[in-house]
Amino acid sequence: MRPATLDRLLPRTLHGRLLVSLAGSLIALLAISVVADYRTALGLANEAYDRALASTAIALASRLERDADDERIEIDLPPAAEAVLRSDPEDSVLYAVVDEAGRLVAGDAALAALPWPVASAQPAYADGRLGERALRMASYAYSSPTLRATVVVAETTVKRERSAHGILSAIIWPNLLLIAATLGLVFVVVRFALRPLDVLGERIDARTADDLSPVADAGVPGEARPLVAALNRLLSNLDVAGRAQQAFLSNAAHQLRTPLAGMLMQLELLNAALPAELQPRVERLRVSAQRLTRLTNQMLALARSSRQAASMVEGLLRPLDLATLIEERASDFADRALARGIDLAFEPARASVQGSDWMLRELISNLLDNAIKYTPPGGHVTLRCGEDGAGHPWLEVEDDGPGIPPADRERVFERFQRLAGAEVEGSGLGLAIVREVAGRHQATVTIESGGSGAGTRIRVCFPARR
Repeated sequence: MRPATLDRLLPRTLHGRLLVSLAGSLIALLAISVVADYRTALGLANEAYDRALASTAIALASRLERDADDERIEIDLPPAAEAVLRSDPEDSVLYAVVDEAGRLVAGDAALAALPWPVASAQPAYADGRLGERALRMASYAYSSPTLRATVVVAETTVKRERSAHGILSAIIWPNLLLIAATLGLVFVVVRFALRPLDVLGERIDARTADDLSPVADAGVPGEARPLVAALNRLLSNLDVAGRAQQAFLSNAAHQLRTPLAGMLMQLELLNAALPAELQPRVERLRVSAQRLTRLTNQMLALARSSRQAASMVEGLLRPLDLATLIEERASDFADRALARGIDLAFEPARASVQGSDWMLRELISNLLDNAIKYTPPGGHVTLRCGEDGAGHPWLEVEDDGPGIPPADRERVFERFQRLAGAEVEGSGLGLAIVREVAGRHQATVTIESGGSGAGTRIRVCFPARR
């Protein structure tokens, strides 16, 4: 069998491969052992039966006699003795005495007609058949000064077959029990021996998607350490590439902020100095520049909230009051909501978290920006915070806009993803930033329908403070 074919037949796990390989090897050894033991034991049993046949033949030969004036050979075998000879409870016993001329002296003519083994000074043995019955025959050549004859004794093989079955059962069942016990022991030993690999797999599986720190090789078997070393090299390369990418995004966004701010100011000055018929064109330029500025700020926020950047400020986390953060952001969005005819309400309550103030401000800003952007004029947007019964701080934004279909509620957290048919302009980064910042604070983000069944409610739930 080719190695590729054998590989496809074996299980995909090391546990399975070891168990199948060891089980196959043990079963092969069992088969060899059973055959060898069976042949040895059967040979010994048959040898004992053959010796009994030979003893009977020799005993019959000792009863042969011939008078000096008589050519015929006689056997001194009374009927009672012959009855004892044939009194086997399981097998039929036959015998025949043939003189040197081949004439039957005594016994069974049917047996004398069969080809029997040629005997010499020692008995000879052979198998034969008499009709449908299998026979085992022993022949003994008897010679004395007065006569020469051959004595053949045969018996059917019933007790030999029964003995063979008994020997086979006596051999195979203990071996099967031994194999079962060995396989059970092997199963336990294999699981124990491969447990460090299971632990390693659990440690890797428990990592978050952006955890690129090296995998510790403590407790890892020597055979798996090259794999761990190769994995750590890959993680290191990914970490370097990720940091370079985040540094590029951060630097590019940061470098764009200053000229964009200057361009917005110049467009506002230009718009004030131009005639009224030219001002709409400049206003469109200013709106486009504002969108570009917003996109730049979002890219910078996304870069700063990434694992590589956030790891630099994790030691700077401090207790923050969500109600205070909400009040600080109120003035930034009140004018935008008022300009669009949207009722912007705030419902702050006591809620304290351990976090980064700029990250949480960015989270609140993106939630409010999305809600105001997608809520039609005359709608309502409410930002609230508080703590639940288990002591988990939370904040949420609720609007009565078009809502997010349940099938799309996970997809909207992906970068640059926007709902199909959305008429509002945007970059598709707002909710990605929300989830990124929430992840840095071990918080969860959920999307539900609004309280009236319409619109959207996005809740961020933080872990309880210790």
